[in-house]
Amino acid sequence: MICFSVLIIDGFYQYFFGYNILGWELGGRVTSFFGEEKILGSYLSRLWPIFFALSLILLKNKKSLFFLFILVFILSEVLIFVSGDRAAFFYINLSAIFVILISHKLFKLRLMILLSSIILIVIISFINPTAKERVFDYTLNQMNLINEDKRNKDGIYIFSMQHTHHYITAYRMFLDNKILGVGIKNFRNFCNKEEYIESRFSCSTHPHNTYIQILAEIGIIGFLFLLTILIIFCKYTYRHIILKSKGIQYFTDFEICVLSGLLIYLWPFIPTGNVFNNWINIIMIINLPFIIWSRKLIKN
Repeated sequence: MICFSVLIIDGFYQYFFGYNILGWELGGRVTSFFGEEKILGSYLSRLWPIFFALSLILLKNKKSLFFLFILVFILSEVLIFVSGDRAAFFYINLSAIFVILISHKLFKLRLMILLSSIILIVIISFINPTAKERVFDYTLNQMNLINEDKRNKDGIYIFSMQHTHHYITAYRMFLDNKILGVGIKNFRNFCNKEEYIESRFSCSTHPHNTYIQILAEIGIIGFLFLLTILIIFCKYTYRHIILKSKGIQYFTDFEICVLSGLLIYLWPFIPTGNVFNNWINIIMIINLPFIIWSRKLIKN
């Protein structure tokens, strides 16, 4: 609660005044205390589901804090948009839809928070359209969905030309190293080789997609681990939906919120950070002990 509140205050201050409370200037995107690391939106979106889940437990006994927490939930969603992190904005909406569709008693609450944040986003976009231009206009332009002449010439890109060429380069690496890949964090070392390169945009520290990176760097062997986790997630989510249709509760609402945090990590169709980046994996793994704790509590 403290982390989210401080980031909200500092993030909006930086957005509207051009620098944060420490005097760090706005460098194109809102980063708050993360400075040159443009991970504010990713940090908030990945921790939001577990923050929401834990708050549900707290608010059962301290209902006087309900409106304060609701305000923080709404403003943190808006700040994710303001940060200009397009993937993070998609993540927070993906987790929201997941909770709205399959939770038991959170439909109205989560929908109200989502709609309230959307209204604020629309208002802010009229006042200062910078974030809107990056999240929507810039994305459509990168995908060649706006410029018809360019679209007819080059076709539609997957998210952008850079992303598309990263994926092509990574795919070529996979074809040459199907079983074990080229090695962890080795995309950056192989992307400029003649047999893999697609264009001057081929190289980066990683190919910006979890599944493609794992196929390229640790091959089918590594991909099977991720695929197994995805299948287990889908299996139990499907079981929950079937039982819910019969009026039976399989996962609690607390668990649904935490699972929405895992869904962010497992969703395949979105640009992502480096799979082997420590902080991203730590935030993902943080969800697991709460799921284990909750399942054991129910079992006992």
